Amino acid sequence: MKKLTPEQAWGFEGLMAVSAVRYCLGRRTYIVSDCQEWLCAIWDKLPEKAQAIIQRDVEEAFKRDDEARESGKGHLELGHDCDRRCWEQVRKLWRNDGESPCAKP
Repeated sequence: MKKLTPEQAWGFEGLMAVSAVRYCLGRRTYIVSDCQEWLCAIWDKLPEKAQAIIQRDVEEAFKRDDEARESGKGHLELGHDCDRRCWEQVRKLWRNDGESPCAKP
């Protein structure tokens, strides 16, 4: 079987990976945990530019989600609590807190 090139796998500069994460942000279904597991498996293989964009998008989503939860109203950017726990695991991919990012929430 022929191996994919990084461009074939992730799109130009990781665009398809970034797009997948953006699709999953805010969802309230199985796709959030699937995205978390997928990111844990492929994170080190993604182009650095894609990692930076995903990190920025997730951190911005946390900021908006925190604000909505504090105010008690509005759209929850990260979905339900169980979805937010999955995104908290994703955050561990770039945070050095000693915890495994691939643990099930």
